[in-house]
Amino acid sequence: MKLNEYGGGGVLPGAPVTDSDLMACRRQMFLDFCALLDRESIAYVILSGYQSYPDRIESDVDFMVSAVDFARLPGTLGRPGSIPGAQLLQRLQHEATACYYVFAKQVGERLAYLHPDAASDYRRRGRLWLSSDSVLASRRLTPAGFWVPAAAVEFEYYLVKRIDKLSLGAAHVARLAALMWEDEPGCLAAASRLLRPDHVHGLQDALQSSDVAWFAEHGAALRRDLAAAMPRESFVDRMTSRLADARRVLQRLRQPTGFVIAVLGPDGSGKTTVIEHLERELAPAFRQVRRFHLRPHFGKALGRGVIVREPHSQAPRSALASLLKTMLFVVDYWWGWLRIIWPARVRSTLVIFDRYYHDMLVDPRRYRLPPHYGFYRSMATSVPRPDLWIVLTASPDVLIARKGEITRASAAELVQAYRMLAHQYGSGSFETDVPLAQTLAGVVAATTEPLQTRTSARIGTIG
Repeated sequence: MKLNEYGGGGVLPGAPVTDSDLMACRRQMFLDFCALLDRESIAYVILSGYQSYPDRIESDVDFMVSAVDFARLPGTLGRPGSIPGAQLLQRLQHEATACYYVFAKQVGERLAYLHPDAASDYRRRGRLWLSSDSVLASRRLTPAGFWVPAAAVEFEYYLVKRIDKLSLGAAHVARLAALMWEDEPGCLAAASRLLRPDHVHGLQDALQSSDVAWFAEHGAALRRDLAAAMPRESFVDRMTSRLADARRVLQRLRQPTGFVIAVLGPDGSGKTTVIEHLERELAPAFRQVRRFHLRPHFGKALGRGVIVREPHSQAPRSALASLLKTMLFVVDYWWGWLRIIWPARVRSTLVIFDRYYHDMLVDPRRYRLPPHYGFYRSMATSVPRPDLWIVLTASPDVLIARKGEITRASAAELVQAYRMLAHQYGSGSFETDVPLAQTLAGVVAATTEPLQTRTSARIGTIG
C-alpha cells in the first residue's frame, strides 16, 4: 500500500490500513531519525538488535550518544517536524543518563511508532558498564546508512544485558556467537573484564557449540560475576549518578507521563468500539493500559462493567438515596485518584474511563436521579477531571436503530446534551454515524495532539 505524501502518513482513501503500511511508515521514520542525528552532527550508535533494520523494526531502538549530545536531544527531537509527519508523544527519562522517546505517525485510523531509547552511557542497577567515549570511538557505518558499534563493544553490551536479565535464549546465544566469530580476541577480552576465567572458557565453548543449556545452568553464577566485577567509576561518581537519578524520580512525580481519558456518549454511540481501538493504538506510547467503567469502584476488579438493560425505564431513587449515591461517587473518585489513578499516571499508564461522573449531568434518568434534584450538579466541580474528554454522538435515528431502548425525542435530547457537554469542557464531539474508520481516525488525532502538546511544553519546544 503506497503511503500518501502528506505529513499525516495516511493511506489511499477508503483502503484498510495494514501492518505492512505501518512497517513501511516506521521504516521511513527510522531513516528520517538517523538523517536528523547526522544533520545535527550528533554522533550515535545503534547498540543492538539492528540486523533487520530498517526494513523490520519490532522493538525499541537502543542508541548511545555523548553526554553533551544527550543534553541536546530533547530540543532536537522535540522540535516540530524533526521527523517529518511524526509527533513526539512521550519523553520518559527512565534513568539519569537514559531517556525513552515515543514518536507516532498517524496512518489512517492507526498509528505507526518509533521508540528511540537514548543513553549517554550504559548502566544497569546503578552501575556503569560502558561509557559513550569508548563506544562512539569504534563506531562503524552499515551499508543501510546508520551507525553501529564495533563487534567487541556490542558483545560486551549485549552480554551484560542478557546476563543481568537472566535471559539467554537461542536467538541471544546466536547473536553473541556471531559477534565472537567476527572479533574473537576483542570479545574474549571483554568477557574477561566481566567474568571469572573458568566462566570465560565455558562461555567460549558454549557459544561455539550453541549450547543454550549452559547459559541456563550458569546464569545465576554469571550474574554474581557481574556483581563482583571491578567498578568502572569512582565512589564519588556513583553517588553523583544516584543523586541525579533521585532528581529524575522527583521530576516524574511532578510531571507524570500517564494520561487519563474519559469517553462519554449515549448508548449506541460506539463507546466500546472506540475505547478498544484507543487501547490498541495508544498502548505503545505507555507502559500499561487500564480501563474503568464509570468510576474506580474502590479498586475492585469489575471487568468491563455491568450491562444495564433499559436504564431509563427504572424508577428514580428518593432524594436521600440520591444524596448518598452522589456522595459515594465523589468519595470513590477521590479515593481512586489518590490510590490508583495518580500512581498509575506516574508509572506512565494510559487510563480510560468508559463513562464518567459528568455523564450524570447529561443523563440523570440513567442513574435514577429524581427530578429537580441538583446536588449532583454542584458536586461535579469537586470531582478530579481527566486529561482528555472524548464525547461520542450519533443521529437519534442511528441510536434508536442500534439500541432501540429510548424514544426519538429522548434520543434527540441526549445528543444535544452531550454536544453541549463537549463544548463546555473544550472537547470535540465525534459523530459515529459516519464510516467507522473516519470516526476512529478523528478520535486518534484528538488524542495524540494533547500528548504532543504536553511533551513539547515540558521540553520547552512549544510555540
